[in-house]
Order: sequence, then structure tokens, then C-alpha cells
Amino acid sequence: MNKNDQKQYFFTDNLKAIGFSTLSVVAITLILGITIFTFVKEREESRASEILDSVRMVFRDAEITLDYLNALPYQKCDIDNLIEMRKTLFRSRFVKEIGFYEDGKLLCSTYLGLLKEPVKEAEPDFHTQLGDVFWINTPLELFDKQATGTIVKRGRYNAVLDMDSVIGYSYTQDWQLFYNGEQFYHMAGNPDLVDSTLSHKELKNRASFFSLQFMQCDERYTKTCLKVKSDQGRVIDLHMGKIVLFVFIMLMTAALTHMLSFNYLRNRRSLESRVSKGLREHKFYCLYQPFVDLRSGQVIGCEVLSRFEDDFGPIYPDEFIPQIKEQDMTWEFTVEMITAAMKELNENPDIPGGFKVSFNLFPFDFTREGCLDLDFLLEINTKNFKLVLEITEDEQIATHSAVKHIKSLKSQGFLFAIDDFGVGYSNLSQLKVLNCDYLKIDRSFVMDMEDNSIRSSLIPHIVSIADGLNVDLIAEGVENIEQCNELKELTIGFGQGWLFGKPQTVSALVKSIQNTQ
Repeated sequence: MNKNDQKQYFFTDNLKAIGFSTLSVVAITLILGITIFTFVKEREESRASEILDSVRMVFRDAEITLDYLNALPYQKCDIDNLIEMRKTLFRSRFVKEIGFYEDGKLLCSTYLGLLKEPVKEAEPDFHTQLGDVFWINTPLELFDKQATGTIVKRGRYNAVLDMDSVIGYSYTQDWQLFYNGEQFYHMAGNPDLVDSTLSHKELKNRASFFSLQFMQCDERYTKTCLKVKSDQGRVIDLHMGKIVLFVFIMLMTAALTHMLSFNYLRNRRSLESRVSKGLREHKFYCLYQPFVDLRSGQVIGCEVLSRFEDDFGPIYPDEFIPQIKEQDMTWEFTVEMITAAMKELNENPDIPGGFKVSFNLFPFDFTREGCLDLDFLLEINTKNFKLVLEITEDEQIATHSAVKHIKSLKSQGFLFAIDDFGVGYSNLSQLKVLNCDYLKIDRSFVMDMEDNSIRSSLIPHIVSIADGLNVDLIAEGVENIEQCNELKELTIGFGQGWLFGKPQTVSALVKSIQNTQ
């Protein structure tokens, strides 16, 4: 992956992370927004219920007071009646004044005593379903009609109610208490919230969930209702702490989701992640590089080479091989490649039986018990290919356990080749112990042949070593006819390189075989 690709992927990942964080913020905003709104609405509905509960307490207190007095035998306003009225007033919680009526006229009250002149009652504002008569904000005789109050009358007595202490009468409030009997009547709060033509159907209709405008009616005094249109400023002030927390959570969600998603996307493109995922999802595939008999020019075998490509492009062997080692997946990788290659080679009818098929193995795997169980390879070798196991020169293959494994595999019919011979851990005694079948001359020696370098001058010595060990030589990196002719003159039997074919697919390998027959 070049720098331009990296910049492009960085930009793309950043955009994707921003998009994901935006979606996350929107989702969290909706969830928290609905949660907070539900909480706020419940609080507002609870507040409305508390107002109605307070009104019910006042009405209920007046109801009990008036029922008690009407149950007494007094039929006129005398001193005994006044004393009982004053005792009852003292016991009452929300009644401020009690009056006695006869023939529709107020004769006396707890504070005024016996009136010199009876006061004819005014036209009431409304009658309730319980038979009570109400006057709302009516002038009071006690204060020479300079003050107003709510008065309820039942039977022979009336009561001035202390409504201000529980709900107040401010016109700036965001609710309206009203009575909706045979006629509509405003009782307290903001008088402009409810239309006086309000119908029973409108009372029963439920408000939208996403609205802080709703109605509630009292359970006992069912025609006494409350309309609420919550003031936004009051609600914001009341829940400012939650709003600040909400904004903080949004910012943290945006930052955290962007960081996590960006890191996730970047990690997906990392070499470690791609190789690990590639092993799980079988992204590695096989190519085959032919090697030929230099004397006849015939393709007699191939080396199986691993390649990798995913949605982000290819990863080359010099990059993914170290990663496979680091992730300790060498044996799993080897089995995966061997299985895939044998399947392709076996299934192609034009690959001849007895063809040499060479696999690269990790030296470290030869040192571990339980690894290198290649019985399965013998079982799937249906075309009797000559199976060659290539090992790079390494001090690890000099260990006792590695030598034991190699001998065991050779006894099963596997051939062995030392790869990149001449540049690794060279040891003649080790070569004798390993008893390999092939030595593969490193490509650097072949490339230096044309310049008559010191390295290329070592090739005759390698030929002598091979003759002494009775092993065949395969020259790697053969790219032109001059190199090929010179190698033949040195009696090197086999060659591999771009002159004979690059790493290729099975179908291309078949053509290479057919072209040399």
C-alpha cells in the first residue's frame, strides 16, 4: 500500500468514522431525548395532578364543613349557631369564613356576626353536579367588597375558600383551572388557555406524546379540569442540569464513537489484522512457478508460492510471512496452502502424474512435536506427485528434534530441498545429517554470474559440494539464455526463474508444460 493509498484510506476512514459517530449521536440523542422528555412530561403531569389534588382538598374540606353544619338543627342565625359556626371554622383547614342563609339571604357570618340588614345572594357563576353553588372571584362582604374570593354554598351555609394558599390566581401561569359543566367557567390560572366552547370530546382526546400541552380532570369533581401548556422557560430552568448533562453526553458520544470507529477502520487495514482475517477467511491463494530440466528444457515440476489479496489490495510475501510467524500460525498456514494447491493440481487433468510439486515449510515447525503431521498430504496425493519439502537454511533445522522429523518424513517418501543455499546457515556436517535431495542455489549467485563477481565464482564450489553429497542442484532466478547456458556448462541439472515462467495459475502452468513437451 503506497503513501497515496494510505492518505486516501485515511481520508475515507475519517469520513466513515464521522458518519458513524453522527449516526451514533443521532441515535443516542433520540434515545436520551425521548427518555428525558418522558421524564419531563411525567413531572409536568405530576405537577398538574398535584394542583388538582390541592383543589380537591379545598373542595373536600368545604364539603365536609358544610355537610356537618347542615346536619345541625339550627334553622335561624342565633348566638348558638354562630358559636357552632366559629368552632367549625376553627377546625377547618381551607375555609376562611362561614355564612348562614335563609330564603336566599345571608343573615350572619363567623366574622361579621348578625347582619343588620340581610344580604341577598348574587347570581351564582355555576352549579355543580353535587348540587353546590359556586361564586368565583366574587366580592366579599367581610372586606366591604374590596377583596374577592371563591364561595361555595350547600344547603343553609356557605364557605369562603382559601384557594390562594394552594393554587393562586396569577394570570402569568401556564395552566388554567376551569369548570366545564352545563356551561364553561374559568376558575384560576391563565384564562386564555382554554376556549370557552370546549366540548366533552375535546376533554377526552389524549394529547400527543411529544407535547407538553394536555388536560386533566379531577377524579371526584369530574367537571373540574386543568389545562396545562408548560412554559418552556420554566421547564428549561427546572431541568437545566439534565440539559447540560445531555449536551455533555452528546459530545462524549461523538468523540468516543469517532475514536473507536476510526481506530476500528484503521485496524482493519493494518497488516496484522488483514493477515489474521485472511487466514480465517481463506484469502491466501496459490501460484505455481515451474522449474525445468536444463538439459531437455522440459518443465518437470513447480514450486507452490503463496499470495494474498483482499479488498484493500495485495500483501506481498516479504510482508505477510513475518506476520504469520509473529501470530504463531505457521503450521495452520502451511496446511491451508498445501490443501489448496493439491486440490487444484489434482483436479486439473493436464497436470501429469509423477510431477514434482515443491512446498515451502517453516524451519521452526520442524522443532515442534505435533507439527509436520503430513499424513493427510499422502492421502490426497491421488496423482502420485513427487512431493518436495523446501526448508530455508536455518540453525533451527540443526536441532535434534528437527533432524528426527526430517528423517521420519523422508522415510514416508517425501523429498527435501534446502532453499536459498549459500546465503543462510551453511554447515556441511548439517547437510550430511539432513540427507537432502536438492540444493537450491540462491538467485543472488545467478544474477552475479554476468558480472563475474566473487559470489558467482562460488557456484563451482557449490557444484562440488552437491557432487560430494550426491544431491541435485536447482538454480533459482534464471532470467535469460546466457545464464541458462552457463549453468548447463556447470552441469547444474535444474533451473527456475522468469526465463521459464513467472508464478502463475494452474491453467498457465499447464500451457508451460505443454509448450516444453
